[in-house]
Amino acid sequence: MARIWAVVPAAGRGTRFGSELPKQYLVVDGAPLIAHTLTALFAHDAVEGAVVPVSENDPDWPGWTVFADKPVQACIGGASRAASVLAGLRALPDHVRADDFVLVHDAARPNLSLADLAALAGLPRHHL
Repeated sequence: MARIWAVVPAAGRGTRFGSELPKQYLVVDGAPLIAHTLTALFAHDAVEGAVVPVSENDPDWPGWTVFADKPVQACIGGASRAASVLAGLRALPDHVRADDFVLVHDAARPNLSLADLAALAGLPRHHL
């Protein structure tokens, strides 16, 4: 089975959104959006972990190193989404191989279905 890691950019400040708190940290149903996003990504057995690029000195990042029993590694993101994704790719653990899949999914987009995740990576539809 393919091994998958995710890069979940979370360095944005959400200025267009118009909130003091960045979108990824807004609480919905008792948890920040980024928690719902990680839950959706980690719902598939093939997703092994995630790298989360955050703003330098981000006061809202919960500091997770494990989420849903899977590793989470934070790194400093960039000034743009593209720079944050690149930072996340560079921060992937050494054991992630060149032929492994790396999904990029925005921290403030929690509505990823397991079926869509499986179809995207050509994986079996576990837990449906």
